Amino acid sequence: MDGVNLTLKPTKKFKTNQILVSFTTNIKNHQEITARTLLADLLESTNEHYSTQRAVALKLSELYGASFGTSVSRYGNVYGLNFIINVVNDQYLPGTTNVLQETFAFLNEMIFSPQIVDGKFAADAFQIQKQNLEAFLASLDDNKQGKALTGMNALYFHDRLQQIPAVGQIADIGGLSAANMAALYHKMITEDQINIVVSGHVKEDEVVSALKGMPFTARKKKHLSLIYTQARSPQVKNKSEKEKVSQSKLNLAYNLPIAYDSQERFSAMVFNELFGGSALSLLFQNVREKNSLAYYAESDMDLFRQDLWVQTGIQAENKDKVLQVVKQQLAALQTGQIDKEQLKKIKASMINSYIARADSQSVALSRALGASLTGVLTSEKQWISGVDAVSAKDVSQIAQKAHLQAVYFLDGGIQ
Repeated sequence: MDGVNLTLKPTKKFKTNQILVSFTTNIKNHQEITARTLLADLLESTNEHYSTQRAVALKLSELYGASFGTSVSRYGNVYGLNFIINVVNDQYLPGTTNVLQETFAFLNEMIFSPQIVDGKFAADAFQIQKQNLEAFLASLDDNKQGKALTGMNALYFHDRLQQIPAVGQIADIGGLSAANMAALYHKMITEDQINIVVSGHVKEDEVVSALKGMPFTARKKKHLSLIYTQARSPQVKNKSEKEKVSQSKLNLAYNLPIAYDSQERFSAMVFNELFGGSALSLLFQNVREKNSLAYYAESDMDLFRQDLWVQTGIQAENKDKVLQVVKQQLAALQTGQIDKEQLKKIKASMINSYIARADSQSVALSRALGASLTGVLTSEKQWISGVDAVSAKDVSQIAQKAHLQAVYFLDGGIQ
C-alpha cells in the first residue's frame, strides 16, 4: 500500500512478539514538535473504547500482561510518533489462544479510535495530558546535563526545529488546544508515512491478515527529507550562562559532514568511540582519569544531523584547561597519533557490544525501523566487517573533518 510499509522480522529467539507502528513526517513549524508529543500522550492514555487509563491497563492485563506505550523520535529532519506493544507469544500460553490477533485489535482501537467529539479531544483527557506534559517539560531544567545539551544545540544549530528537543518545549504548550490537536491527529493519520515492524515467532500471513482489519489507507508516498545539514561557520560561537549548580557543564559542538549511508560511517563510529564514546577513549582517559579535570567527559555524534558533540561536567575554574585538553585529543587523532593496540581494543569492544545488543528484541526492532526509514540495510556480518576494516588512517581522516562550531558553558561558579 502506498505510503504504508511492513517489515517482518521472524525469529524464535524471543518468547514475546513486538509490534511497532511509526508515523513519520517532515515538520515545518517548531510548535508541531511539542504538539506531536502531546498527541502521543493522548493516544497512549485513553480512547473511545477505554475511556480511562485504568481501563487501558486492565485490557493490557487481559492480554497476559502486555506492555504498551507511545513515544516521539527524531531522525534528522524526520519526526516519528510511535506505538509499540510487547506481548507474549501464543505458543507459551496454556490452551488455545489468539493473543496476536487480539493485540492487533487493541492497537487498532488505540490508533484509530481516539476520544474526539465534535472536532475536539475530550476535555478532561486533554487537560490532564496537557498538564502532565507541561510539568514534564518544566522538569527538564532540573537535569542540568540535559539543559546544557539543549543550550549547546540552541547555540549550534541554525534551524529553529533542530534547536528544540525532540519532545518539544514548554513555551509552545500554551498554544495547544483540544481542537488543533484533533486536526493534527487527522493530518497524521491521513498524510504521514507509516512504517510497521513486527518481530517474533509469527507468520507473514497471520500478520497481513491482522493488518487488514486496521483501516490504514493509501497515501501519497513522500520522499522524506532525512538529513539536516548546515554550512560550516568560520567563527566559533561562545555562550556562557550562570546558575547555581554543583558541577559546571562545558559542551562543544562540531560540524561533522559524514553521510549516514556512506562507507565512512563505520570510520566515524570508530572515531567517536576512540575520541570520547567509551571508557577506553582519549577524553575519558586524559580529561577525566589522567588529569582529573572532569566528573565526566564524553562524545557522541548524529550522522542524520551531521554533528559531533562533547559533554563534560567540571569545576568552573578548570574550563580553560579542559578546552585545551579536548583540543589536544582531537588534534592527536587528526595527525594520526593513534595507538594501534587501543584502536584494536576499541573495535573489539564495539563488535562485542553490537553482537550482545542483538539479543534485545527492542534493539532489533529499532534497527529494522532505521533500515526502513533510511533504505540502508546492513547485516550483522556487514556491520562487523565494516568496523573491523577501519584503520588508523581512516580514523584520522574522519577527525580532520570535525570542526568546532560552538562552545556552551553552564557556569556554576568557583567552588
